[in-house]
Amino acid sequence: MFGVVNQSLAALRKEPFKRSEMVSQLLFGETFEIIEKHREWLRIRQSFDDYEGWIDTKLCKLFDAEQMGLLTLDGISNVATRLFNAKPKSSDYPIRLCPGSTLYNFNSDTGTFSLLDEAYKTFNVPIETYDNLSDNLINMAESFVNSPYLWGGRSPYGIDCSGLIQVIFKMIGEKLPRDASQQVTRGETVNFMNLTQVGDLAFFDDEEGNIVHVGMILPENRIVHSSGFVKIDRIDQQGIYNIETIRYSHKLRVIKRILSI
Repeated sequence: MFGVVNQSLAALRKEPFKRSEMVSQLLFGETFEIIEKHREWLRIRQSFDDYEGWIDTKLCKLFDAEQMGLLTLDGISNVATRLFNAKPKSSDYPIRLCPGSTLYNFNSDTGTFSLLDEAYKTFNVPIETYDNLSDNLINMAESFVNSPYLWGGRSPYGIDCSGLIQVIFKMIGEKLPRDASQQVTRGETVNFMNLTQVGDLAFFDDEEGNIVHVGMILPENRIVHSSGFVKIDRIDQQGIYNIETIRYSHKLRVIKRILSI
């Protein structure tokens, strides 16, 4: 069996109860495979990044393998690039959707899309386009600035460092793993700061050498990252330099290039 999130956000928890640690979130339209069931909880594996955890059954709709094929077959899935409202046909009230949400069979002329047997209509255009990939990445990154840090978060209402990077890359159609320690295994190493380009990922380690933080390189030796909140700081070969505290906040381990721009 499979499932799809039909709410704005769905917490993915470490254990099957509400007080358990939130390890990630699923956004509207993201699908998963069901591994096991425990009361009102499902242990799942996300289709997008194979991340596993427990989700409350009230936050999703279930379907079989045949419907899974139909869901992705009929029309191209589009990913929303801004916060927007959409009204289900069966409801009097709209739902607030986040950047990174997946829209199936989206029609830009009518502002409609579908999810299994439910039809939706948007109140504003959720898809933004830019002249080039660099501008796209910069605008998407800047749209998250001042979002609060939230462990396991993947939305503008709360997001962690690797969630920020994963969602930004999802919005340009690029798949990345969920955690920074997984993301660092992708791409090619960039050895010098003066060779970096927009979209390169910088990874930072702790005293034990564990990768504990990630951010995305912006023009003019700047980096966007989530630490306390999403912010843009300076970066050099040593690490992230916070001009407010006048000190380095994170020690640079490696820079990786995922995209060819």
